[in-house]
Amino acid sequence: MTTSANAPVTNEQPPQTQVEIVRAHLMTGATITTWGAIRLYQITCLAQRIHNLREAGLLIQSEMTKHNNKWFAVYWLDEQTLLESELSNSEVTP
Repeated sequence: MTTSANAPVTNEQPPQTQVEIVRAHLMTGATITTWGAIRLYQITCLAQRIHNLREAGLLIQSEMTKHNNKWFAVYWLDEQTLLESELSNSEVTP
């Protein structure tokens, strides 16, 4: 029996980075918390990904919230940022 060390050929896109995943989530207009990032995307260091996105120029809003005597941050993009992104994505170059 002959075995091959070649990876299977697929049409799948390469995996996104954690920064790309968080950015895409925020661009939907949804909020995200550390627990949500872990549950949805297995991202355990959301604060660092938010920091990376802010350094890249994305204006991310945040607020500390208390639930069950625990404090956590909630992150989101304001409507103006979402609108500007939508407009820049819909602009057609001649």
